[in-house]
Amino acid sequence: MSQGIYKVNELIEVTYQASGAVSGLSDVNMEIYDETGAKDIQNFPDVTMTEIGSTGRYQGSFTPDAEGKWRVMINSASNTGKMVRDFDVIAHNVDSIGDAVGVIDNNMAKDATVAKDATVAKDSTVAKDSTVAKDATVAKDSTVAKDATVAKDSTVAKDATVAKDATVAKEATLDAVSTKIDGITYNAPPMIG
Repeated sequence: MSQGIYKVNELIEVTYQASGAVSGLSDVNMEIYDETGAKDIQNFPDVTMTEIGSTGRYQGSFTPDAEGKWRVMINSASNTGKMVRDFDVIAHNVDSIGDAVGVIDNNMAKDATVAKDATVAKDSTVAKDSTVAKDATVAKDSTVAKDATVAKDSTVAKDATVAKDATVAKEATLDAVSTKIDGITYNAPPMIG
C-alpha cells in the first residue's frame, strides 16, 4: 500500500525513526527504487540520511523523474530494523489540482457575477419598461384629468348636449348678462371685448 501521493520532478523528503530512537548514527542509508522497481545507482545513488538534532530521527530526500510507484528502503548497519516505504508519483499532486480547481472556481464566480449583472440589467430593463408602463398610466390618468378639466370648465353641464349649449351661450353677444339653460338662469358679468 502506498504511503503518499507525490508529483513527478518534485522533491520528496523522507524521515526515519531509528529503532530505540538511537542518536548519533552515521550509517543510516536510504536505497531508492524507481518506477520500474529497479535500483538505479547511477541516477539515484544511496542517500546517507542525516540526524535531525539529537532526536534519533533521520532525514533524506530524492526527486523522482517519472510517474509510477517508487520505493525506498532505509537501514542502518549498526542498528537493527529496516523500513520500506512506497510513494505514488503522478503528473499532478493534490496542491496543483487544488490550485487548478481554485482558478476554475474563481472563473465560475466571475461568470456568475457577470450572469448576475446581466440578470440585474435585464431586471433594470424590465423596471424601465415598468416605468414606461407607469408613465403610460400617468398619461391615461392625465387624459382623465383632462376630461375632468373639461368637466370643470363645463361645470354647468353634465352631458355633451348641455356643454354644447354652454358653448353656444359662451358665444352669445357680449352684452348678455344672463343665460337661460334648461330653465335655469345663470348670471354672468358683462364681457369686455
